[in-house]
Amino acid sequence: MEFLPEKKLPLLRVTVLVMTLLTAILFIYSIPQYYQYIKSNCIAQSCTGFYNPAPGTNWLQNHGISPAEYSFAYVSIYAVFGLVYITAGTVLLWKKSSGLIGLLGSFMLISLGGTFTPIMSGIKLIHPLLTYLVQVIEAGGMTAFILFFFLFPNGKFAPRWSAYLCMTIIILRVPGMLFPSTIIDLQHGPKLLFGIWFFIWIGSLISVQIFRYKTVLTPLEKQQAKWVVYGVVMALMGLMSVTILFIFQEKSISAQPYQVYAVEIGVHAFMLLIPLAILIAMLKHRLWDIDIIVNRTLVYGILTACTVLFYVSAVWYTGLLFDTKNHTVISFIGTGIVAVLYSPIKQHIQRFINRRMYGENDDPYSVLHRLSKELENPLDPEAVLKLVIRTIKDSLRLPYASLSLHQNGGEVLAAEEGEFFDECFSFSLYYRGEEIGALRLSPRSPGERFTTSDQKFLEMLIRQASAVVQSAKASIDLKMLAANLQESREQLVLAREEERRELRSNLHDGLAPKLAALALTAAAAEDLVEKNPAATKEILSELQSTIRQTVSEIRGIVYDLRPPTLDEMGLIGAIHERIKELTLVSKRHEQGSGIHFCLHAPEKLPVLPAAVEVAAFRIMTEALVNVVRHSKATACYIKILFNENQEHGLHMFIEDNGVGMSPKSKNREKGGIGMESMKQRTNELGGKFLVEHSEKIGTKLTVFLPVNT
Repeated sequence: MEFLPEKKLPLLRVTVLVMTLLTAILFIYSIPQYYQYIKSNCIAQSCTGFYNPAPGTNWLQNHGISPAEYSFAYVSIYAVFGLVYITAGTVLLWKKSSGLIGLLGSFMLISLGGTFTPIMSGIKLIHPLLTYLVQVIEAGGMTAFILFFFLFPNGKFAPRWSAYLCMTIIILRVPGMLFPSTIIDLQHGPKLLFGIWFFIWIGSLISVQIFRYKTVLTPLEKQQAKWVVYGVVMALMGLMSVTILFIFQEKSISAQPYQVYAVEIGVHAFMLLIPLAILIAMLKHRLWDIDIIVNRTLVYGILTACTVLFYVSAVWYTGLLFDTKNHTVISFIGTGIVAVLYSPIKQHIQRFINRRMYGENDDPYSVLHRLSKELENPLDPEAVLKLVIRTIKDSLRLPYASLSLHQNGGEVLAAEEGEFFDECFSFSLYYRGEEIGALRLSPRSPGERFTTSDQKFLEMLIRQASAVVQSAKASIDLKMLAANLQESREQLVLAREEERRELRSNLHDGLAPKLAALALTAAAAEDLVEKNPAATKEILSELQSTIRQTVSEIRGIVYDLRPPTLDEMGLIGAIHERIKELTLVSKRHEQGSGIHFCLHAPEKLPVLPAAVEVAAFRIMTEALVNVVRHSKATACYIKILFNENQEHGLHMFIEDNGVGMSPKSKNREKGGIGMESMKQRTNELGGKFLVEHSEKIGTKLTVFLPVNT
């Protein structure tokens, strides 16, 4: 859902520009006013526009600090902070004023720079109109802040209902900033009500950002969101840490103006992370990978907290145990304990964070050990493959993993785990130099890439898992071979019975009636031979024609069983005869030009099994017929050879210079064998069949039929 149409952006751009100029002018005008205000009103006693306790004139005199220097020190913090925010917002306005997010972000930074510090409170005392202008800037900045984090980085509400939630949050808070200390001001009412609004706001921002990150944002937008969220979270955590420290040590800190000043520096320094992160996210074309920064921040943040906790605990317990107030000895013992525990604590924290972010990519040996333990149990080959990809998927905390194996000249999906994403990275599996399959893994989120440590982990794990996959693949291949063997046996039995039934049908329904009719015709001729010789002669003539037709049908049945030319002339001679016939056919078809066939073959082949001879002749016949009918070629080269060395069998090559064909095309003529049938005949004998485009534009057919002696 788009928040603002493009045609209204010019109006928003002008509004932001006017508010930017107004904020900058008021802020610069406020600096000397606020300086005078602190120097005149906030040295000896606390004042409304200055949040810190007054240092007192005696303390300043004792430390050699004048009221002017004290005022200048605080104004310097606020002025630098405000100028950094205003400058960052101005740069963003200059570079990204063409988009909604750029306008919202720039005004948010500029308004925060002017209103986060109390520096503009000084002009509220000058004139009510200026006070109202400051309130308008504060309200506008809060509106821009809320909208920015609901819309960043693509300028659209997602999910759609977040638009209504965003408007509700703005309506509940912003009017009270325009009219403070009234009934519509949440901060003026019960603290519980303001707390509920605050938690709804923060909770909705977190939930919306998580939803947008998982379902809506592109890879670049995800990196932008990471940078902004990281900057805001670190700034707020720093702000909360300093605030909590001040709350617990308020008396001691308030009594020391130097410590109060250090707290002010810490608060504003942490808040400078917000404009820095926003500028990086929106202005840098190729964003740095923030995952490493987040990882190190979490590790050293937790490590620092643990170090402080162990040190304080060690000092407290040591002092309690030895009942001594010698702080040097206690501190030495506490430091020693922390030094001893530092390295193992860091390793455990680093491993914990890494596993939450990247899985177990830093400890492949543990993964391999766990995998080997599970492989000790008896498992089916399919279960072994599923275990391998599940181990890889869980170890790297990936959403999807699959494993494909190379079988029967193709790629077969053997196992998969998880939910499939459109984007997958493929890793080949090799065993003894031969590619046996491929592993496909989805990244942890769409558009994300595997880190260097991920790739090293995968390289090691895949290398070790390839042997396991090969063993499982061999078992699966054996099972498939046994199933194919059983299926082949069943098909042979079925084919044999079908051939017998067809032969019986041909003999019973075709030849038997005709032979019976011949007998009746001969009997009729016998009866008429003396009475009507002329009729007898006519009957015998018909009988002779019927006998010829019957003999032709018998020869057709015999030819279907085995071409007679194979027995008469052998395979090479039969192919020669077939080429002669097709040469004449092509000349008639092409009106005189025809196809020039060139046969290169040995004069005599060794004795071949009958099945190989028939299959070779049928395949060669169909291939040559396809050349004549479909290739539009002028020449066809045929080569036949018998190899007795590595591949013991018959090789046949048919290549033409015609228009060519796609290997996927199927040439099925009605009544013919077709390309699929040629391939089927080859596969039945365990041979190899390949159709490809020739370098000479035409089509090349390669057939190998093994001969087992």
